[in-house]
Amino acid sequence: MQDICWNADAIGFPTIRFGRQMPSGFNSSGNAPQHALCCYDMESTALNSEPTSQGALWRGDTSAGTAAERRASTIAYYEQKADSYAAMTVAIDTVDRITRFTALLPSGGHVLDAGCGAGRDLIGFKAAGLEAKGLDISHGLAAIAQKNSRLPVSVGDLHYPPFAPASFDGIWAMASLLHIERDNIQSVLCSLYDLLVPCGVLFASVKRGAGLVCDRKGRWFTLYDEASWSCYLRLAGFEIIEALDEPPMIDGDVGSVAPGWISSLARRPK
Repeated sequence: MQDICWNADAIGFPTIRFGRQMPSGFNSSGNAPQHALCCYDMESTALNSEPTSQGALWRGDTSAGTAAERRASTIAYYEQKADSYAAMTVAIDTVDRITRFTALLPSGGHVLDAGCGAGRDLIGFKAAGLEAKGLDISHGLAAIAQKNSRLPVSVGDLHYPPFAPASFDGIWAMASLLHIERDNIQSVLCSLYDLLVPCGVLFASVKRGAGLVCDRKGRWFTLYDEASWSCYLRLAGFEIIEALDEPPMIDGDVGSVAPGWISSLARRPK
């Protein structure tokens, strides 16, 4: 297994390339050891010092509960509020992001909307002539997405996506990976990597900031700065095409737990 040597230049990630194999010290689930690689250390040193909203719960707060409790709280919101969430997100304009993503895919390519919500972007992929299918952990949202898009939508978990390796030319993970706990994000990114064909493309958007926060709806978010998010992608084997800093997409309630977003495009190498 190939080791990765880290040096001062690596903090800026100018030209670093990583192989698909996990570096030495990673366990079988893809988690890093205590001595940590740079992207794990970055989070603890809070390189991005921008504050989250007043009252947000930070990692380590005794009121944060266990990872299982945070996960259950987040899923409960999407199950209980599927209809209202669908209505709230239908008007979000993702055309520019979809255009950048689909321009990198072959004509008629196969796309997975990983965390498809109510199916808004599935409709866009269908209109672009792509063979798309959705995945969401919420039964309610999956049903709405299938009805809205008239495309196949599975209920499933991003930790264990129910698809064969090399099934997709592109994976669209808009505002879904941000609910994955930091300890698990590396293994989830590796799973998504495995679902892509060589030269397949991953779009992902996460909230920008530092730490772990909860909004007033009970949803938990893992926040990243641009450098650490890029590091996680590279450690999973991806080549980064772009990583853009973007403002909040919709109303202040949803955007209140973080000052903006990071939208990234990354490719599985040949």
